[in-house]
Amino acid sequence: MNSLFNDIWYSKKCYLTSKSDLLDQNFDPDKIDIGDTCLIVFSYNLFKEILKSIPNVIDLKWPYNTTELKLCTKNGKKFAIHFPSYGATRIASSLEQLSVCGIKKVFGIGLGGTPQKYINIGDIVLLEGSIKGDGTSSYYSPVEFPAVPDFKLVSKVQNKLDVCGEKYHVGLSFGTDALYKEEENLINLLEELKVLLIDLESSAFFTIGRRLDLKCCWAGIVSDRLVVRKHEGIAHSESVINELLHLSQYIIQVIEERS
Repeated sequence: MNSLFNDIWYSKKCYLTSKSDLLDQNFDPDKIDIGDTCLIVFSYNLFKEILKSIPNVIDLKWPYNTTELKLCTKNGKKFAIHFPSYGATRIASSLEQLSVCGIKKVFGIGLGGTPQKYINIGDIVLLEGSIKGDGTSSYYSPVEFPAVPDFKLVSKVQNKLDVCGEKYHVGLSFGTDALYKEEENLINLLEELKVLLIDLESSAFFTIGRRLDLKCCWAGIVSDRLVVRKHEGIAHSESVINELLHLSQYIIQVIEERS
């Protein structure tokens, strides 16, 4: 296990910062006002569908062509919506950039596979923590540092789901960097540990968000299952995107209702 006393995250003298990088791209984060809340969408197809459902969307001329950031206004509430692309390294960059743009609260919505036989494709999962299987988190914290969300935000989403009569699972995920290394021993261990979901962002999302003083939570849909030596489901199928779009409307309502 890594030691608390020898990890590289202690170094503060970085050659490039998120703010200097944005300024190099002729984007001054001090001259824009995107509010303090962002909905991060871990699916580009879902990102496009959500934008269609929001009447007022402003293009911020975000300088990175592999990601998108829009400013939305709905029912008088202003919030940003962002597609960070996929994986821990990309979510790390996005959180760094959003932080210097004034974002304080981040609602993530995504998808992942489950190692549990009793969980079905299309089920809603609300995360209360993640096992760090990614490599990017180690640049921000030692291995002992937990990957956990902001529980006030989790509670708000949970309350919304309860009020609307939705069924959901609450528990842990496993954040991985290696989509094609989900082998049998790993899946069996995760099943034994009662891990609900395997995804590409959650562990970095929670760890890095907390290190940057961002309040984060993550809700998503089970897109596939890894059980009994076979893989069931397609991650970005139309049915999964429809379920994610349905879930996203609850999260946007939570954003609209915030004090």
